[in-house]
Amino acid sequence: MLLISFSSYSQRNFNYSNYTKEDINSNSRVGVFLTYGQSNSGNHGGLGYVVRNNVYQFVLGNTFIYKDPSLGVTGSGGSVWGLVGDKLIDNGVYKNVVFSNCGWGGKSISELNREPLISYLINNYKSLMNTFGKVDGILFHQGERDNRPLLEDKYYIEFVKLLILLKSNGIEIPIYLSRVSMCGNNKINHILTNTQNKLINDFEEIKEGPNTDILVDKKYRLKDHCHFSLEGYNIFSDMWVYYIMKEIDK
Repeated sequence: MLLISFSSYSQRNFNYSNYTKEDINSNSRVGVFLTYGQSNSGNHGGLGYVVRNNVYQFVLGNTFIYKDPSLGVTGSGGSVWGLVGDKLIDNGVYKNVVFSNCGWGGKSISELNREPLISYLINNYKSLMNTFGKVDGILFHQGERDNRPLLEDKYYIEFVKLLILLKSNGIEIPIYLSRVSMCGNNKINHILTNTQNKLINDFEEIKEGPNTDILVDKKYRLKDHCHFSLEGYNIFSDMWVYYIMKEIDK
């Protein structure tokens, strides 16, 4: 059963026939997050993790019990978000965690600023606000596509464009920005990761996110040496939880 069929979103996972719909009490210590970026924010990694706690996913106005492949993004593998949700709950940060996953594999930062991708993010934000009354942040993991000449130099201005687009639509929430450049044969690009660090330093709303360029060991990646294995997701999720808790504890 395909929830939606219009061509611009045809690669997103909207097949919810094997997912369980559930209503969540918005007053029950719920953490609500949007995720955005390219393939490592979606279903392009190791498949096999099963959530243990009250972790959910939200897509086009409906909430479902979380399982991989997660709804709303590209790819047919696993993602990091189930682990992040479980660990936030294990650490007592929330009782329930909801993710609305909005990334798209292989996209540059400039492409993420364009239609129809940006509207999908904005519309899910508005729908989350209508349902839960809040969104606690955007978890942003992207940079691998921009690890190349010409694109790396434009990353700063393109990310500022994203901030402007979000603010023009009333979205002024923390954005946790990963430091990431490595994928496959592309080596670590310090120009790009220094730019991501500069964005974190220059804008109050941009918060520290994981630095996945440190996960270079083969055990942390699939055979393409870009997307994460389950072992990689375990470390990746620890990073997300650390930075989210660090911000909450301020």
